[in-house]
Amino acid sequence: MTWTRFSQQPRASELLYHSLLNNRLAHAYLLAGPKGAGKKQMALHLAKSLFCPEREADACGACLTCRRIEGGNHPDVLFITPDGASIKIDQIRALQKEMAMRAVESKHKVYIIEHVDKMTTQASNSLLKFLEEPPAGVLALLLTEHSHSILPTILSRCQIVQFSPLSAEAIAAQLRSDGISAGMAQIASHITTNVEEAKALSQSESFAQLRNLVIQLSHECKQRNSSALFTIHDMLQKSDKIKEELPLFLDLLILWLRDILYVQVGRHAHLINSDQQDVLQGQALVWTKAELLHGIDLVMDTKNRIERNANAQLALERLVLQFQEG
Repeated sequence: MTWTRFSQQPRASELLYHSLLNNRLAHAYLLAGPKGAGKKQMALHLAKSLFCPEREADACGACLTCRRIEGGNHPDVLFITPDGASIKIDQIRALQKEMAMRAVESKHKVYIIEHVDKMTTQASNSLLKFLEEPPAGVLALLLTEHSHSILPTILSRCQIVQFSPLSAEAIAAQLRSDGISAGMAQIASHITTNVEEAKALSQSESFAQLRNLVIQLSHECKQRNSSALFTIHDMLQKSDKIKEELPLFLDLLILWLRDILYVQVGRHAHLINSDQQDVLQGQALVWTKAELLHGIDLVMDTKNRIERNANAQLALERLVLQFQEG
């Protein structure tokens, strides 16, 4: 487990690696970016790289020191997370007290604060004073998804390291390396930019069931009978969670209709549902390009209606009837 692991965030990893290698680390970094972009993993790796006895400016990930940091059991690496909805001043005071003590196993001490944007006003002011006069050898790693919510004075005391959303290709590759089937990995990676959420989706039985319903519905909508309406009714009746899953269902439907269109125009390399090419080929024969483009717009409109608290069954039935009208 080395810095090369973070190839999907090259700017962030190169900045931190070279700063560590050249002994030019700042005293505080703000790792900012969307959920699932790898901020915590890189913060942990930087902490390990400071302490790992096996590698210079890097971490082996296997030694006792690396494993203790990973498990949150190293005396010189402290983690702070919100206590309930916020990070409170007592947590920052305890942090200051701990960081003022001599390092136990080296000359370094590291603290990692997750969701630093969730600090109370008192906690923010207390942390600001600590950042202004940091103890020697102390490294602060602050993590956030919402840097605009942090005091400008705190931002000015940190070197900001920006993280980009992970690409769908990077997420799919990670899922495949974790044993997820290529088909499920491909679909989940286009639903969310969060690796952990994508992994949970791809391993969920309900996710696979939703896609099967999408395939079934898109077929029945072209039969010009009531079967699609019965499918909608059964879907809403059989699952208590379905109303929460409707946005996901509609996202999957958009991806499916787009894939049918890609088959029609010969863009097979761009298919998301690449494990269903035979089914897509069959449906490509019964949908026209105009119907698909209009259908995608209809699904997006239905999603907006449901998000504005429209009746889910009526909205989906309306969608089916519009599909069948062409």
